[in-house]
Amino acid sequence: MASQSEEYPQAITMENSHDPPPAAKDANSAGMIPGGLVATKDENVLCPIKYIYDYLPHQQKWLIPQPISPNHLFKQAGNGYQRSTAYYAESPNSIILHPQAAGLPIHTGLVDFRQSKYWATIDITIRELLRIFAEDERCGEIMLQDHRSLADLARDQLKAPVMDSYARFSVYMCADADEESARLLAQSFVLIFLFDDMWESSSQETIEDFRHDFVALLQGKNPLSSLKTPLERRVNAMRQGFLSGDQEGGNGGAEVLETLSNFCHHSQPPRQGFCSVRDYLDYRYGDIACSFAWACAKFAIHSSISQSHPSLLPLIRLIGDHISIANDIASYSKEKARFDSGKSRSMINIVDVIISLESLEANAAKSIAYAWQLLTENQILDQLEDLKMNSRLDMEEWNFVNACLLAASGNLLSSVVMSRYGGEDARVA
Repeated sequence: MASQSEEYPQAITMENSHDPPPAAKDANSAGMIPGGLVATKDENVLCPIKYIYDYLPHQQKWLIPQPISPNHLFKQAGNGYQRSTAYYAESPNSIILHPQAAGLPIHTGLVDFRQSKYWATIDITIRELLRIFAEDERCGEIMLQDHRSLADLARDQLKAPVMDSYARFSVYMCADADEESARLLAQSFVLIFLFDDMWESSSQETIEDFRHDFVALLQGKNPLSSLKTPLERRVNAMRQGFLSGDQEGGNGGAEVLETLSNFCHHSQPPRQGFCSVRDYLDYRYGDIACSFAWACAKFAIHSSISQSHPSLLPLIRLIGDHISIANDIASYSKEKARFDSGKSRSMINIVDVIISLESLEANAAKSIAYAWQLLTENQILDQLEDLKMNSRLDMEEWNFVNACLLAASGNLLSSVVMSRYGGEDARVA
């Protein structure tokens, strides 16, 4: 297989050039459609792309990803596995994307990418919720380290199109959700990212009372008569929506609420730092909310598969490592700038860990982190082949596996095509 530098000759290198790729010259103000990204029949529901960020412009040529696609495994399998191929080929709620074929700088062996057909609904829903946060009196009292309030943070996020930022995660990571489920999942992603930014940029004492009350809302501990503000009523409506969604099948909605509550209390990184990359990834699994991601994947497909399923647990942990590593590589430059400027209290990133452990400069540390990602991908592929060869999973379990892999590919694609990590230097339309 060709190296990434050979495979993506059109990909923009943001650190070396400000010239847009050829496809961007014809882009309109709404965004662009890179050639080959999507089938012609699906162009009318494609979420336009305004940013292309190559976060590994100096990737070493010896780092060669191996293709990972459950479709390939299932096409070669017989009996029960063959019955499940329809799920992977078609979905009424999503379209198939081909970012590698479109020349996007996709640094992975994952080849299955999807986008929700309901991205416009997600856009509207996220803006509605951000406005509620921006207008909430109590959120105006929660101060962050950069002297903004939580309400200010929400207002700032409304100044730019939300599809240029973290809204992309729910569009790609939970692409197979129906429209109402997509609406609920999008709001849960807002809560994750707002609380993550708040957690990284404020003292625990400042947010403790607010966090306690918010978790109580998520857990349904407040009587309806006590819900006075639009924010309280919206969170309660979300809770009811997730629980109602479970009545259609699965238990992912209840797990979204549980893991969201748990995330609000996740631990600070150890003061002494990390003794190894493995030590860091074990911490990062909770810090990046992997259990929440799996709950969202379950809710999207109405699955009841346990996250701790004995046959699946090793694979699920590896996919979680993949999400952590890929996100860290993509976000490193942004997070380093925020930390150096005093806007963030801590630096939680695998690249920084490798720099500290190995005394490397940033580009070399990124290459080592990417090598770890590819090692993880090979281990994922080994797990998939073992599960297939030993016929250890039924169709519902395979569907859950695929949903988790789509969460991983969606996480990576989001990092490339939004402004959150590449900034305005990555704008192509």
